[in-house]
Amino acid sequence: MRQLKGVLLAMISSSTFGLIPLFAIPALKEGVGLDSLLFYRFAISAVVVGIYLLVRRENFRVSLKELGTLFVLGAAYASTALFLTASYLYIPSGVATTIHFLYPVLVTVIMIAFFKDKISLPVIVATTLAILGVYLLSSGEGQGTISFKGLVMVLSTVATYAIYIVGVNKSCIRDMEGLKMTFYMLLVCAVIFLGNILVKGQGLDMMPSLNVAVYIFLLALLATLVSDLTLILAIQHVGSTTAAILGCMEPLTAVSMGVLFLGERFGVGQVCGVGVVLVAVFIVILSNHPGHFPVKRLIPAFLLNRRG
Repeated sequence: MRQLKGVLLAMISSSTFGLIPLFAIPALKEGVGLDSLLFYRFAISAVVVGIYLLVRRENFRVSLKELGTLFVLGAAYASTALFLTASYLYIPSGVATTIHFLYPVLVTVIMIAFFKDKISLPVIVATTLAILGVYLLSSGEGQGTISFKGLVMVLSTVATYAIYIVGVNKSCIRDMEGLKMTFYMLLVCAVIFLGNILVKGQGLDMMPSLNVAVYIFLLALLATLVSDLTLILAIQHVGSTTAAILGCMEPLTAVSMGVLFLGERFGVGQVCGVGVVLVAVFIVILSNHPGHFPVKRLIPAFLLNRRG
């Protein structure tokens, strides 16, 4: 029963994360600026988590060194959110989400190059498949040609997210309690996007309608907060490996939502590209053995309770 509950929690987590474009794209099309949308997303989530921690009477204290690390890594996470969301305006959301999930391959490459992890045949195979998958996605027969600008944006998220994950796991905050780290990461992201709004002198966009407000709150609470919390619970129930594998369903969710609700269509080449990229990610995650890169590092580290 415990295993079944963990699997269901992991599926909820992956499904809700895959809903990000479903909520973000309509809000953007209704005139909410990208910075404002992301500020709302992270600020609302941070407030909810903060209230929860206050009710639990958790200690919010962090050292100056930890605060600096949180800010640097939060900036990497904010960059990921910015470019991934912006890419939805240029390429189909399913393609964007799938390309983004090349990050486990890059994480493994970074660990081999800078932290002397041993290279293995599965890594070589996965990297080759990932390159092939991206090629198929960028040259498919869907709705015209895939925008080069959108492709560059989403590929940049592979780098920023990989750097973020490696940084968290190799920094002074690696032992910080999961929910506490989640709160600070969300708060840092909210502060960064608010600062960006103030620097640009644009002002915070108001929610133009009740529908947009609903989209934004669902983005913050369902696609951000619920996804994060259910992932932590899933790891506690079934462990990192199963939770990570089920997390690879996220691109499939995004593809399905894009086709069903956002009017996106994929050609045969792009469909094959989705499959090839997912196979590459599965290979990297499943190649968890002594001397190789632990599966839990493929999961956003601030979501991990160290008991997972």
